[in-house]
Amino acid sequence: MVCVTDANIWIDLHNADLLDAAFELDHTWRTPNIIVRDEVLTVDRGLLVDLGLDVRTLSGDELNRILTLNGRYPQPSPKDLSVLVVADEDDGIVVSGDGPLRDAAENEDMTVHGVLWILDRLVEESIITENRAATALNAMLQQGARLPDEAVADRLDDWQPS
Repeated sequence: MVCVTDANIWIDLHNADLLDAAFELDHTWRTPNIIVRDEVLTVDRGLLVDLGLDVRTLSGDELNRILTLNGRYPQPSPKDLSVLVVADEDDGIVVSGDGPLRDAAENEDMTVHGVLWILDRLVEESIITENRAATALNAMLQQGARLPDEAVADRLDDWQPS
């Protein structure tokens, strides 16, 4: 499965010390070059590429599609809309925590997931333990990740020992 990401996914995973673990999932992780170049500022870009991130250069036609989408969806930035274009062109899913981008993807009938989905997958595939997932989730929250309160509470209830 091709998972096309925006910057906040890598920032959250970095803050939770889960970059290595995410690349153990059987997914192709891809992001547009303009996201890596301009948005991923607090994570070592070289490390992401070394771990397996596929950085995708956009064509002229794809850049034009971003402008078209930006006319319909003024709230996500054009850089964020590049995620939709790549996901559509590469038959991928969108993995983002950005609300306006997620809304635009859903309006385009695209599959959308966020960092909680990645945590779920890591636990389901026994790449990390439930306890590590809870610790990681708390680390993300302490670093300012904006995640749905109810979904966070449900996972922490499930993952933390009683």
